[in-house]
Amino acid sequence: MPLHLFKKAAGFAAIALPLSIMAVTPAHAADDSLSNAQQKQVETMIENYLMDHPDVLLKALQNVQTWQMAEKTRLQDEAIAPVWKALTSKDSTAPSVGATNAPVTVVEFFDYQCGYCKRAFDDVMAMADDDTQKIRTVFLELPILTPESLVAAKAALAAQKQGKYLELHRAMMGSRGKLTDDRIDELAAGAGIDVAKMRKDMNGDDIRQELSRNAAMAKSIGVNGTPAFLINGTLVAGADMERVKSLVDAGLEKES
Repeated sequence: MPLHLFKKAAGFAAIALPLSIMAVTPAHAADDSLSNAQQKQVETMIENYLMDHPDVLLKALQNVQTWQMAEKTRLQDEAIAPVWKALTSKDSTAPSVGATNAPVTVVEFFDYQCGYCKRAFDDVMAMADDDTQKIRTVFLELPILTPESLVAAKAALAAQKQGKYLELHRAMMGSRGKLTDDRIDELAAGAGIDVAKMRKDMNGDDIRQELSRNAAMAKSIGVNGTPAFLINGTLVAGADMERVKSLVDAGLEKES
């Protein structure tokens, strides 16, 4: 158990015991400050009590941990709420596949140079390719790993202007090695994209602003690595696809 939790729990126990002692002490006595000797006597009583009843300290530690976990969840839920509202809004410009009113929405924060994102790619696309219209998949560019990541993200968002986002997304996710400018152009051309127009659009303020919004949203909910997922508002950090699938299945079962 971490030392700081042990000290905190001991502090709780140390407070609780003297309070219980004071509760059975005459009011006029409780109002008086304890002398040094009395203070030492109380401390000794507390120490002896905890030594004789270690279960009290253990319970205090468990209570601290439970409270911390609940508080962390509460704060995270508060942070996610406005992000989720923005991402599921009809006004959202983030690339997506599926009906906006689908019972399950999966948001992925990813980087084109992230090996773990590439490993998760097949599972993500299986959801994106779902033809039941019960799953909406939102792709959120978060280029944080390399300079090439940023160029690739801009290229993908520029391809969206030509209605070719998914084509370039698949191509870049399936590519191995560094995504150099030449490699991105090659993949874009192979996907039927006007490369010259893509390169021009990549420098647009709208794309820069979208990437800035993505970064701000990721930071606000504690996402500092890729991939990360939001499934109906629940955050899953890392490529834990079993967890992602279980949340998707739970959302689908709830709807049925």
